Amino acid sequence: MFAFTSLFAFVATTITIVHSSPTVYPDVIPGPGFPSLESLNLTSKDLYTMKPPTFDLSLTSRSAEYDANCFTFTTADVDNTIACFNYLVSIGNNACTVPADNIAFCRAGDAAIGGSNLHQTSGAASSACKDVATAVQWIFTNCNVGGRVGGADAAYGNGDLVVGVYNTNWI
Repeated sequence: MFAFTSLFAFVATTITIVHSSPTVYPDVIPGPGFPSLESLNLTSKDLYTMKPPTFDLSLTSRSAEYDANCFTFTTADVDNTIACFNYLVSIGNNACTVPADNIAFCRAGDAAIGGSNLHQTSGAASSACKDVATAVQWIFTNCNVGGRVGGADAAYGNGDLVVGVYNTNWI
């Protein structure tokens, strides 16, 4: 009986120790020129644990100039993608501008959210970051296979700015 009681106490203690270890959240890294998490009074943990707002995924103001698509050649963890989504939502009406080439909006863990100036318009394409976030939401909602996401969609209402979710090792 003593051996069973000792074994039970050991297992219960081990489970408590393992269970109580803190969760580690990957750093959410804003792209160049974007507000820091500190300036927004946010932490990476905040962006991983907040519930994303709901958007109307049937929005019809999506661009007719770009057909959203999913890809499997480069995918990222959905939770990392959602942390960047939450960052983009938090900067809301700030401009997410893509110069003549490509730009990284955010990185978290293995996820990279980037933008491309599809038509090289006037040297730059720009949308409110919340509209870029809407494209990210379409991707993580429609291109989620086993918790891995990858795809591209135009920023809400702007066919010149294409948003992609990629694995950081791919770009």
